[in-house]
Amino acid sequence: MPYPDLLRKSWGRAIRRLELPVYNPHDLRHKWTTEALTNGVSIHEVSRWLGHRSIKVTVDRYGHLTQDGQERCRQVAETAVGPHMQRAVLTWC
Repeated sequence: MPYPDLLRKSWGRAIRRLELPVYNPHDLRHKWTTEALTNGVSIHEVSRWLGHRSIKVTVDRYGHLTQDGQERCRQVAETAVGPHMQRAVLTWC
């Protein structure tokens, strides 16, 4: 880089010229991560793309955005025991 502030100044000029909300490059990193996780990309893959040393870093910050939360657990439990539970309820009633 010719001088240390080149990226910051160029970024600021581009944002103003395009009349975009004030973002910094790190904001875009968070935006990309949020979009990837909410659209079903594996948290393991996102963690690798972000370059985190451990998936724990990714899970701690973005874990609430994954589709692996309570809904996924409910689906797995329902698939595994749902048919048995329905039969049990029907015979019990």
